[in-house]
Amino acid sequence: MSGGIGLFLLGMSLMTDSLKEIAGEQLRLWLARFTGSAWSGMLSGIGFTLAVQSSTATTLATIGFVSAGILSFTQAIGIVIGANIGTTSTGWMVAFLGVKFSITHIALPLIAIGAILKLLTHGRSALVGLTLAGFGLLFYGIDLLQVAMSGFAAQVDLSPFAGTSLWTQLGLVLVGIIMTILLQSSSAAVTATLAALASGAIDLGQALNLVIGQNIGTVGTAVLAAIGANISAQRTAAVHVIFNVMSALLAFILLKPVFLWLFTHTALSKWDHVVIVAAFHTAFSVLGALFVLPNLTRFE
Repeated sequence: MSGGIGLFLLGMSLMTDSLKEIAGEQLRLWLARFTGSAWSGMLSGIGFTLAVQSSTATTLATIGFVSAGILSFTQAIGIVIGANIGTTSTGWMVAFLGVKFSITHIALPLIAIGAILKLLTHGRSALVGLTLAGFGLLFYGIDLLQVAMSGFAAQVDLSPFAGTSLWTQLGLVLVGIIMTILLQSSSAAVTATLAALASGAIDLGQALNLVIGQNIGTVGTAVLAAIGANISAQRTAAVHVIFNVMSALLAFILLKPVFLWLFTHTALSKWDHVVIVAAFHTAFSVLGALFVLPNLTRFE
């Protein structure tokens, strides 16, 4: 399992770093130009996070730009909210590709093509090669995770978290927070959760609680990045913390019971559990945005 997580993180890192290099100076200009309002800032945050597949990269870049005076605090709020929505794309990608069928036969050629491009070309073409190799490593890691998680239930005792009491559910949220802090990637933590769910190691309710915690845990890196920065950068990190915690509370109190009721009493029961978790992750990030953006001035 650790090897699968390592490959996933390595692939994510390669994709993120190479895509940021490809973007170059255009990234700074794009963020400054398309963040005139909170709504456009949110769309920019979604777009950049979709491009680099890392909300942490988007948030850290935003904190850096605010600290450098390139972006204002108001512009940063929209970007951070958008990053939280954009990062849920990983769940959909894993749900429809990573755990639906083995893509090892696609991932390995991508790694090979990417390595060849990196070795034989220079500049932008070499960066494209690294992006392809990172994409291949990411999904190869998912495949290994799914195999490892197939025996997870026999190796780990999840019985203390099998109940539906409040403390049991909060315990799973805490586990999700710890997972993300240890992995330094909510995408990797969510991927591990989806792989465990697909293999039957955990049930739907447990997966929803873990994802809530993983969404909170992703703020750790932003908090570290804000240490020693100027007050606007620290406020940007605070926005990340407050928004994620608030979205998690809304998800835990309101959205999770709704999803579980719909799964029990409607046609949603025919959906794949992994797809339901991906939809839940996106829904509670969007719910948080709809709650904050109309009240942005007060929130700011």
